[in-house]
This record gives sequence, structure tokens and C-alpha cells, in this order.
Amino acid sequence: MFTPCRVWTVLLLGFCFIHGSWGILASTLELITVPRGVSLTLESPSCLACRSFLELHHIPLDTLATVITTKPLDADIVTEYNGFFPYSIVCLNSGIINNRTLGLKDINDNAPVFEKDVYSVEVSQLLPVGSLVVKVKAIDADVTPVYNTVTYNINPPSDTFEVTADGSVVLKKPLNFAMTSFYSFNMTAKDIDSLSGTTTVIVSDEIDTRDVVEIYINQPFNVVKNKVHETERALEMGLELLVKIRDVSRGRQSNAVVSFIARQTNGTIVPPEDVKSNLKNNKQRIRTELQRVLGPKADFGIVEGLDYNLVLYVNLGVVIPFICIGGAAFVFIRVRSRERSRPEAERRASVDSMDAAVHF
Repeated sequence: MFTPCRVWTVLLLGFCFIHGSWGILASTLELITVPRGVSLTLESPSCLACRSFLELHHIPLDTLATVITTKPLDADIVTEYNGFFPYSIVCLNSGIINNRTLGLKDINDNAPVFEKDVYSVEVSQLLPVGSLVVKVKAIDADVTPVYNTVTYNINPPSDTFEVTADGSVVLKKPLNFAMTSFYSFNMTAKDIDSLSGTTTVIVSDEIDTRDVVEIYINQPFNVVKNKVHETERALEMGLELLVKIRDVSRGRQSNAVVSFIARQTNGTIVPPEDVKSNLKNNKQRIRTELQRVLGPKADFGIVEGLDYNLVLYVNLGVVIPFICIGGAAFVFIRVRSRERSRPEAERRASVDSMDAAVHF
């Protein structure tokens, strides 16, 4: 004999505040009156996560069934359903399905979390102001948009970098890796209630300094600085290599010192010694290309670094007799390189002479 399945339900709205969510902790959610001989089951085929929160208790031949929670309900667990728990009570005898939707009120119980603890990037020192340096992202697990919207900040505020609303860190003023080997700063992501997460951003030079070649150009620093791309092109034409200028600094008498790396067309970095040989072997061609963009008097020399094979000349006629004041005597020393045969531009670019005061 067929037994009809009439299910009478009493919903117990005994919500309580648990772990920062509206939910019911191991307590009865729903009482169901069941005709004798009817078997029930609880299903939630469209939301497997929802099924793990609920459990149906029904003893065969009993006229009362209960739906209880097995753990605290949390709207953030079922974000794809916007905080709603869909489930069904199924009458096994007749196949009748009674659908339910349990709505949960979300609260702000999650702090934003950055995707990385540390963002480490390498950029060119010549990166233009306003360029993107790195993009950070923090995720707030709260399901409600007003709770999961985050605001990014650099702490403390930086003179060199700033962050936009979408987490893009952009350059505020030119980088200077000659003054610091890298930049490091902390960032926070906060939600509407100031729950926050933190990360660290490290910005370093993209080039190994050992791959850098420096040349001295006998033109005003500001002229070369304003023609970086043209100077790169001139060096590329002269060297027949790909050139990337990483810095233009002020040399002696306000002339320019240009730091660059050279690459083969396949991207391989050319060793500095090979680049210097190229500069020497093709000096006239490179000079001609530089003159096209920097003027007819443009010339260059290779910065070799400090030459330790130096001779000290002490001009004793200048400092003798010694004038002793307070027990201190001063000797003026002129340091000259023995490499007299090197071109004048190269000797100026090297440290060819300097005055020093030695205290005895």
C-alpha cells in the first residue's frame, strides 16, 4: 500500500553569532513531521560544500525528523551561492523533493591576504616615471562585496613609489641604483573595518653590474641625458650590437658618463671585455654615429676604473719647508698614470690624475 509523503516542517531560526559568522553550532535547524513508514534523506547535489554543513536525523517509523548543523555555518564557504545554502528533503517512498534555501547573513570576519609574502622584481634604472613596477593583489575571503573590497597603501609612504586602487605600484621619481643597491618597502591591504594584511616589495636592478660597460662622452651631461634613446641607437649602429643604456651620470666638468650593456641579437649579454675591444676596434665608426646625434665634436673614451699601477709624485718644492701647525704637516701629492700612451679622452675617463692631501 502506498503511503503518501506529506512533510510538515518547522524551521527553527535560532541563529547565533559564531566565529564571526551567522550560523548554528551543532544544533537543530529544522523539525520535520513525517507520516509513519516514510523514509527521508537530505540532498544538496548542486552544492557539495553545503551538504557538509547539514545532517538529517530520522529513525525509521519515527514521525519526527530533524536537520541539524554539523559545524558552524559560514557564508564565505559557499561564495558561488552568495551566502545561500541550497538543500532538499527527499521522500524516498514517492520521490517527492522538497527544496530549501537557507540564507546566511555574512559579517566581516576575514582579513585581506596577499598572494605573495614578498614581491621581488627587477627593473631598469631608466624606467620612466609613471611606469608600472609591479602589481600586487590581496584577496578578502568575505562573500559580501562591501566586506571584500580592499584598499592598498605603502607604509610608510614612499617618495619613489605610489600605489593605485587596483594594486599597481608605479614609479613616482627616477630610480638611482648608484645610491642604493635595491629598494624595499612594506604594503598593506585593508578592508572597510581596517582588517589588514601585509607584504614586502623589493625592487632591484635588472642588470648584473659586472655586465656593465662605461664610456665617457665629452658632451654636456644634460644633452646626453635628454638623448638617451638616440645615443643607444648610435652605439648600436657603431657596435653592431643591441644596446641598453642603464644610467647617464655626471662626470668631470659636467660631461656625461654612460653605463650600458650590450647583447647579441639572440639576447645573450656580450662580456664587457668583448664590448671594450669592439669600442676600440671600431672607434671611428662609433664616433661618427655619436656625432650624428650629439654634435660634430662628440667623442668618447672607455672608463677603465681605477688604475692601481700608479706613480706618486711629491712636489716637495711646494711644501718644503713644512709648516707645522698643531703638530700637523700637509703634503700635496699628484697621482699620475703611467699609461701616457692612452688617448686623452680615455685617460680623462680613467682616473688619470688627482690631488690628495696626506696628513702626517
